[in-house]
Amino acid sequence: MPTIIPGVASDETVSVKFVQTLADPSAPKLTEINAVTSVQLECLLTENFAPDASADTTQIRRMCSKQTQERAGTVTRTIADLVGAYDPQDLAAPISKAYAALEPGATGFLVVRWGVHVDTAWAVADLVDVYPVEIAFRAKMAPEQSSELKFKAKPLVTGTVVEDVALAA
Repeated sequence: MPTIIPGVASDETVSVKFVQTLADPSAPKLTEINAVTSVQLECLLTENFAPDASADTTQIRRMCSKQTQERAGTVTRTIADLVGAYDPQDLAAPISKAYAALEPGATGFLVVRWGVHVDTAWAVADLVDVYPVEIAFRAKMAPEQSSELKFKAKPLVTGTVVEDVALAA
C-alpha cells in the first residue's frame, strides 16, 4: 500500500497584509510588515485570496520535425478581486479597515504568508510572497439575504512578484 504524505491544511493558514511601504520587496522586514499603517486582511475578507498567473506562448516549428515546440513568453500575474465586509456608516470601525485601505489608486504590497495559522504572529524567517499592487477600483456589492454588506476591490499587479522570501529582522 502506498504511503500518503499529509499536506498542510488550507483552512486558517493563509495570512494577507496590505503594506504601504517596503524598502526592498525582495527582503521585506518584519518591522515593515507590522507597521501601524499595514492592514491585516484575512479576517476582513469574505473570499479566499486567489493569485494566478498565465504565460503567452510561441510555437517553434522546425522543418525536420512533425512536432512543434512551445517557448514561454510574457508572464501575466493577476489577483482575483478582494471581497470584504465593512460598515458603510462607520469607515473608521475595525471591520472597515480593508475598505479604507483598499481605496482606488492606493499603492502598496500584498504580503502573503502561507501555511502558518492566522493566529500565529508573523516572525523573522517566515516565508512570504510579495505582490506590488495598485487598487484599480473599489465597489459596493449588492446585499445578500442573511449576509453582511460587502465591497470588492481590484488589485493590479504592478511589478515583479517575489515568492518564498524570508522576512528579515
